[in-house]
Amino acid sequence: MPRARKRAASPVQVEEHTETDHDMEDAGNALQFNEPLTWKAGKPIAVSDLLRRLKTLAEELQSIDQGAADRESLVPKAQELANVQLLGHKDGGVKAWTMLCIVEMFRLLAPDAPYKGGQLKQIFDIFVSTIVPALASPTDPYSQQNLAILTSLTTIKSIVLLTDIPGSDRLILNLFNNCFDVMSGNVRGGHGETLPKNVEYHMTNMLCTLVDECVALPNGVIDIILAQFLRADPSALAHGSKKGEAQQSVILRETNPAYNMARSVCNTCAEKMSRAVGQYFSSVLIDASEAVAAVKGPKPRGKKRTHDESEDESDDGLLTPPAETDFEEVAKAHRLLRELWRSSPDVVQNIVPQMEAEVAAENVQLRTMAVQTVGDMISGIGAAGPPPPALLDPSAWPSQSLETSTLPMQSQNALLEPAAPHVFSSVYPAAYQAFVDRHRDKAAVVRSAWTTAAGLIVWSSGGGKGLDTEQESQLLRHLSDMLVDQDERVRLAAIQAVARLEFSSIMQKLGSNGGLNTPGSVLCNLADRIKDRKHHVRIAATELLARIWGVAAGTISEGSERVRELLGGIPTRIFMAFYVNDLHINALVLKVTHESLLPVGYPPIKPKPAMSGDSQRVNDSQAQADRDSGAPDAIRAERILVLVRDLEDKARAVFFMLQHKQTNNARYMESYLTTCTEINSAVSDDEAASEKATKKKLGTLIQQMSKSLLDPTAAAEHLHKFAKHHDRRSYQLIRFCYSPESDYRKIFKAIKELRKRMEDAPNNMVAVLETMLPLVYSASILVYNRSHVPAIMDFARTDEKGLGAAAHEVLKEISTKAPEVFKVHVHELCEGLKKRAPSAATPNDATAVDELKACAGFADRFSEDMPKDREFYKAMTAYAMHGVPPEAAKHAVTVIVASAQKREMYIKELLKYCVTDFQYGAESFLSRLAALSQLRLVANKDTEDHADAIMEIAVKKILGEVRTVEHDEDPPWTDEIDDDLCAKLWALRILVNGLRGVKTSSDPHEAIDEIRDAAAPVYRLLNTLIDRDGELSKTTPTAKHHNAHLRLAAANQLLKLSCNRVMDQLLTPLDFNRLTKIVQDPLPEVRAGFAKTLRKYLGLGKLPNRFYGLVFLYAFEPKKATKESTTTWLKSRAAMAAKTKDTTIETVFSRFLSLLAHHQDFSPNPEDLEDFVEYIMYYLTNVATETNLPLIYHTAQRLKSVQDGIDPAKSENLYILSDLAEAVIRCFQDVHGWALQLYSGKARLPSGIFAQLPSHAMAQEIADKRYLPDELADKLEDLVKASMRPKKRKLDGSSKQAAKKAKPEPKLTADGDTRAKKKLPVRKAPKAVKTPRKKRAEDVASSAMRKSARSSNVKNYAEDDSSDDDEEMVDQWQSDDGGEGNKENVSSSTPPTSDPTPAPPPPVMKVEKAAKKTAAKPAPQRSTRATRGVKSAKEKDIMDVPSDSDLSDVPSDVEA
Repeated sequence: MPRARKRAASPVQVEEHTETDHDMEDAGNALQFNEPLTWKAGKPIAVSDLLRRLKTLAEELQSIDQGAADRESLVPKAQELANVQLLGHKDGGVKAWTMLCIVEMFRLLAPDAPYKGGQLKQIFDIFVSTIVPALASPTDPYSQQNLAILTSLTTIKSIVLLTDIPGSDRLILNLFNNCFDVMSGNVRGGHGETLPKNVEYHMTNMLCTLVDECVALPNGVIDIILAQFLRADPSALAHGSKKGEAQQSVILRETNPAYNMARSVCNTCAEKMSRAVGQYFSSVLIDASEAVAAVKGPKPRGKKRTHDESEDESDDGLLTPPAETDFEEVAKAHRLLRELWRSSPDVVQNIVPQMEAEVAAENVQLRTMAVQTVGDMISGIGAAGPPPPALLDPSAWPSQSLETSTLPMQSQNALLEPAAPHVFSSVYPAAYQAFVDRHRDKAAVVRSAWTTAAGLIVWSSGGGKGLDTEQESQLLRHLSDMLVDQDERVRLAAIQAVARLEFSSIMQKLGSNGGLNTPGSVLCNLADRIKDRKHHVRIAATELLARIWGVAAGTISEGSERVRELLGGIPTRIFMAFYVNDLHINALVLKVTHESLLPVGYPPIKPKPAMSGDSQRVNDSQAQADRDSGAPDAIRAERILVLVRDLEDKARAVFFMLQHKQTNNARYMESYLTTCTEINSAVSDDEAASEKATKKKLGTLIQQMSKSLLDPTAAAEHLHKFAKHHDRRSYQLIRFCYSPESDYRKIFKAIKELRKRMEDAPNNMVAVLETMLPLVYSASILVYNRSHVPAIMDFARTDEKGLGAAAHEVLKEISTKAPEVFKVHVHELCEGLKKRAPSAATPNDATAVDELKACAGFADRFSEDMPKDREFYKAMTAYAMHGVPPEAAKHAVTVIVASAQKREMYIKELLKYCVTDFQYGAESFLSRLAALSQLRLVANKDTEDHADAIMEIAVKKILGEVRTVEHDEDPPWTDEIDDDLCAKLWALRILVNGLRGVKTSSDPHEAIDEIRDAAAPVYRLLNTLIDRDGELSKTTPTAKHHNAHLRLAAANQLLKLSCNRVMDQLLTPLDFNRLTKIVQDPLPEVRAGFAKTLRKYLGLGKLPNRFYGLVFLYAFEPKKATKESTTTWLKSRAAMAAKTKDTTIETVFSRFLSLLAHHQDFSPNPEDLEDFVEYIMYYLTNVATETNLPLIYHTAQRLKSVQDGIDPAKSENLYILSDLAEAVIRCFQDVHGWALQLYSGKARLPSGIFAQLPSHAMAQEIADKRYLPDELADKLEDLVKASMRPKKRKLDGSSKQAAKKAKPEPKLTADGDTRAKKKLPVRKAPKAVKTPRKKRAEDVASSAMRKSARSSNVKNYAEDDSSDDDEEMVDQWQSDDGGEGNKENVSSSTPPTSDPTPAPPPPVMKVEKAAKKTAAKPAPQRSTRATRGVKSAKEKDIMDVPSDSDLSDVPSDVEA
């Protein structure tokens, strides 16, 4: 009979059992039960009687204490219980009671069980196969007996007898299997009922005992135990559940009892399980390694790894990848390891070193799994994975950012909640460091996995154990690097890692790394992804950032400066992406604007209870407006103002441009809906022709509307389908959206109903929503809505939350761009102004200026909708007389003149007040000047009687007096404008507006004669201010900052005058060239101000094309912001011109070279000409393409066929620049690898600045002569290449080249120090020497001055932009020169061998590149350079996302 081991024996020692038996006999505790339990064949005991006997025996056995048992009386009965008749009985009750009696015998007869091996095997087989499965059903009639059997085996540890049975491995394996099946509910006949806790407790103890007692666990037991940990993995349960298993929800809410039991076994028997688990993992990894080695081919040697090779990391050198099943087992083992670390960390101590080695494995797939696993272990994430990401809801109200809790939201699912048992980096520092080092892995898929894991570590704070400052900073630094990784998968993973963070974590964790404006921070690099070259990366980054700001807006509006500092710049970065002018980016910006920045559903609007019918339907009448709608409208208006307030200027321009386009989009939509109605209306036979025209019109509209969408083809198909659907209710709902009469609630409900109707419609109309919704959003009045205006006006008046300035700006935009919306509230605005009208003693408040500006913009367009009461215009008159600042008076005058019924009376009153007894410093003298300035512009005819008096005030009393004299300590520039300077600036406006306000004849020749006499003194004054650096007095020097403002104002006023084509003729070429002094003024503020005005009027199309030449003179601009904005603008204009096939900017090249020929720094010295190479390169890099380069080249050639029309003595300068431009263009096209074509057309040169040559002989002589110095020609190619390399500019914008060529100029510096002169772009004219005022008269030669005088009296030498005159002049030159147009090749600046050679018939002919040292190297070398240039550009594009200065195109609407 098998003998139990000593550990499993009863407390009585084995060597004393004989004495104990003797004592029991003496005690008289013999078994009293004597009824038979077995029977003879054919005479069975009735089941009921047998059950009674077994129950009686069991009760008696249970009543006997273990130490008082009579062995002699128990053994026979114990043998009887092991009879096959009882153990094999068909009745379950008999088996249950028999087993209960047997386990009681185990207890009483321990440590020596009275059974042989075969009997024990049969007993335990019944226990394993019958009793244990029966425990799964608490409703079983014998469940109490089954539980007692389990309890006895566990308590007495009789279960160890199982280990002594020969061949017991199968029984042990089945016992483990059945126990875990019972606890998991995976038992046939079970109903998934909740088991008593003591079942789990006793089973756990029983299995722990077996694990401890087994010398070696049978094969498969470890697999069974470890498999329970995968019950935490929903995917494993979904795919690996057995038939009959009580299916659990895939989303588990608590741990399974089987999981708990396995965890207890591992923790209780940690030492033995650690060895067994280690062997399991080793075998899995070894099998996978062998599979990898079996298919791995020889690795090539001696070849450097290229970028392409490193990116193809799916196999990492494998000829054939390992079988998928091999890696499935490895993946399963890694998921198991995650869960073991969470629940039983002691059993994985032998595995972590293996993981450390696997992190550096050669195979990429193994390395990736190892990185993911170690990262999840650090984060405390188990097999179930992390919880779903936090939902950032920008439409929520109150905002999620206003929640009081600063802790991350706790998951309701314990299995998903990150929970690390220890700080991983402290327990396994080497493995942690090996994981961190994988951020620079060569394989992108590994870096991507690392990025995801690092994001989870930061999010979970290392599994809830916390990260020290150094660790968190290190991970954030690496995460930031991943956002600019060369591989798109890594960048996308980094974005998704940030998306997992709650708002509080973004502020606390990412905020510690730096804000949006901190270079290299996570938030900054994330914002750079808005312009990522991969569309899906752009989408993820832009949508995430928009959601973050949408949530942060609540806290920003409440005044949180930290949130504003970190996240306030997000909308600016999003709207600045519009300047890339990419269709996908533009559509994405609009999408996130309507979904996150200003969600259509923000704030949530509570639906009104439906009175009758469908609650979704929108009332066509606005009569029954909801009284509670004011609060949501105010909340939304505040969100709009918070957005506008923090936008930078260029981003704000984009935002306002998008709102301005709404009107145009609405017109398109209305035309589309009308056409849809016409097509679907019943037509008669007579209307067949009109139907065809209507269909054609619909096709044109659809083509135009679909252009702005991502997929124009699909959009056109959807629009046709919507037209065919012909739902009149949908038409009306869309019309509600762009009707100025609709408040925001009505628009919101209309969009909601439209969406529902489309979703419920047949024929798959849901797909049409993808096209219709963006179009409806773009046409809807979502921002400039009538229900927002009252709240915006309140913010403008009160400046609550610092939103006053933004409110005024939005009101101004609404009044000018959406007057139909504004007219509903204009009377309220005017009433407020009337109540706050100023007087001589009481000034108006500061907010009145912006309100007056809004009223003036509205009155100028809709004067009939303005108030007509007299009191209002009395108030406007008060503002015109006493308004502070003077701009208030200006806007008040506009309102009066535009809308007052008795305007003449008010104008007369104003003139009398402003002119009578005017003195500097008198009451409201600045307001008087402002009022006079505006009156001269908008009511010029009414002021003619006082014109002399007004001129006397402006010239003699203001401009002619020096009240602020120069002092050495005066700054060269200040933004604060004192009264003296302010008065002079208004006086200049008076003079200029006197010309701008004159109504002239429609005939240009008559108009110029009418205005010439009045304009002459004004132009002379403005030109004098520019020529003398802003100084008017010949005796008393004026303060330097006054001079700076005055010369800038004079230049800007000249630009305003030139916006009138008649006035522009009065700006002579000589005076025009003088504007270069402003372009290259010593003060950056002057240069920037003039550039801004130039861009504005050129963008609006108001200035003549010749002014483009001035913009290209900013090539040496040292101030980075000015240079970048100018460069971006030039590229945008060039790109837009290319799209419209407009050659304006190309033909401007001749004007630009004329400006350079008259430049004050021009010299034929080769060293000085190097600067002019840079000028030409600046033009080419911003304008030239392979398509337009022939025209530019042709234009440069044509300059040698004319002479200078301004000063013929400087014609040689022109020819030098012509040769120089040709040579630079050839080098430029060589570097780009372009083929220079011959231009087949005829380039016309402007008649004002160029004149025809006296004779054909002179033309031939000029054409044959080479004007380019050989010294410069030899190094021209190097200069061009150097110019095309990216330049690293200093923060202060200083230029080494400019510093080298600067002349000593102690005065007119930006900071009062002569050293600042080194920052100037090029050398200045003689105006900058110590006695500049004495040389002003000498700057212009007397002959030139005489020529200028003659031009106004005898002959007009001013530039004429008329294309007819240009054509006329060119025709004259061609006829006089005997067909000069055919001799352009002869007029080249280089020998004929390097000139373009015409190819046969085609009109555009390819240029043959000839060998010439000044133009290019031999052809093979040029080809090589071109290839290198293209390659380097491509390599640069791998990583770099273009900055604003690198952008190729900007929407015209923005700058315009």
